[in-house]
Amino acid sequence: MANERRESFTREGVETMKWGLVRSAINRELWDLTLGKNPLCCHSGNADSGYRVSFEHDETFHDRENEPGYEPRPWMNHYHFPPVPRTRDEPKYRLGWQEDHQGNRIAEFDVWDGPENSGAAEFGGLYGKWKRRVDKVFTGWGEPDRIPYEKDFWEAATRLRDAIKPLGIVNVPGESYYLACRSLGLLTRDPGAQGTTPPARMWAPQINGPIDRFVIPLQGTLLNLHVLGEMLAAQLEGLGNMWQSTRISVMEIGRHATRRMDFTGDGDTTPALIKSAGWVIGAMGLIPMATAASIGLAATGLILAGADALIDDVKSRAKDVFDIPAAIDGATAEEIIRSVEDTLDSGQDRDLETQLQLDESDSAETLDVAHKHIVEDHAVYNAEANIYTTCFTMDLSDVRADSHPETAGDVDISVEYERLRDAGKMFADELGEELRAASRGVGDVYSSGATWDRPELSGGRTIGFGPTGSWPNWSVVRDDLAGILDATANQVVEVGEYLIAAANYLERQDASAKEAMEQAGRELDNAVNRAG
Repeated sequence: MANERRESFTREGVETMKWGLVRSAINRELWDLTLGKNPLCCHSGNADSGYRVSFEHDETFHDRENEPGYEPRPWMNHYHFPPVPRTRDEPKYRLGWQEDHQGNRIAEFDVWDGPENSGAAEFGGLYGKWKRRVDKVFTGWGEPDRIPYEKDFWEAATRLRDAIKPLGIVNVPGESYYLACRSLGLLTRDPGAQGTTPPARMWAPQINGPIDRFVIPLQGTLLNLHVLGEMLAAQLEGLGNMWQSTRISVMEIGRHATRRMDFTGDGDTTPALIKSAGWVIGAMGLIPMATAASIGLAATGLILAGADALIDDVKSRAKDVFDIPAAIDGATAEEIIRSVEDTLDSGQDRDLETQLQLDESDSAETLDVAHKHIVEDHAVYNAEANIYTTCFTMDLSDVRADSHPETAGDVDISVEYERLRDAGKMFADELGEELRAASRGVGDVYSSGATWDRPELSGGRTIGFGPTGSWPNWSVVRDDLAGILDATANQVVEVGEYLIAAANYLERQDASAKEAMEQAGRELDNAVNRAG
């Protein structure tokens, strides 16, 4: 009577799977009580037609019924059990009865709600017992409307990647950061300019510090942040894969349990009903590493320390998703349903619940590592070696200090005022808004953890790693990223405004322009200090 159809993890599909298991469990227990103990036991019928069984005699006693003068033995009682509805919502035949050797009904019992093991009606509630038992086993697991939906995670990952996309292409010809750096003369070659020679770098004591201490290492900071955003997106993708696998596993466990109840299992083979943990780490292992471009210095002089730390942590946790053979076995209906319980949540290391906990624990731990790097790591500018070790924030000091070692001894000021203003406008008007838009986009992804909620299991624990899984850890790093992007946007705007003011002063050399530049410098210092 096994249903070979694979149901979908929907409310209707789960109810169909569970009810099929109820019917098969009832059928199996009546078999256990009769034919399971004595292959010749008196047993007829099935779940669709109902059952007529005896627990005291075997069917050979009935072979003599047509003999002249035969009288049935007084102890040859039979029990009648009603049909089991094919669906949960169909009307239920509630009444079962016991008949004596002459066919007289001597006792009745309610197979659904009657008391279990109560004298003559010892089989009262037998059907209802299995309905309650199966419902309890799948408590939490069988709630499609409350199990996190994988597509929510995948769609959120796509939105997050869209938001951070500008960070990964800042050094691409035509992008605002690239164009601003070209105006400042920080490119040695310009593949996007059809073979034209980029302009030379501009020099002046007023602008050397912001260029060396902010503009050049900004590329590294933004690329680090792009990798951080990719890590957050990869986590969402991995968690979505994990929940998809969970839904499939729940339905396969129920289907194989039904087959085992019906003696139509997989023989000596042990099916792989569960996938191991590894979804989150596996997805993060595919994070693309950012590549720095030669802007203001050789690309090898820009070290992406923040991104390297994240990638190294992921590599240290590397694991592959693999099939976990799960044996739904047992010699009786009771043993089989206990096997289902153990496959879902045994508290050991090869059940479905443990795999979810491991995956979400991996998620939380890598997020905590990322947050630690964000808070504790500091950028290092080695002016003498012309090397920048960049992290996730523009951790600056003395942003306007003129300390570039490569300034030519006979060059104090070499500035094209309009070109300097163009660079400033590109920072203030274009790049600043791009970073603010990225910050808003990141902040809008899973602004609440509602879709991470999951139901409780029968023991009161929630599925997986707490009521919302690794959401608290993920949201902290998401907030870190959104906040850093917003703070960096403010710094970029202030740098742009300062470069514009510096161009005006260097061109006009009057008191009002000098005051405007000094005011812009103070605002730049404040923006940098607030971020620190």
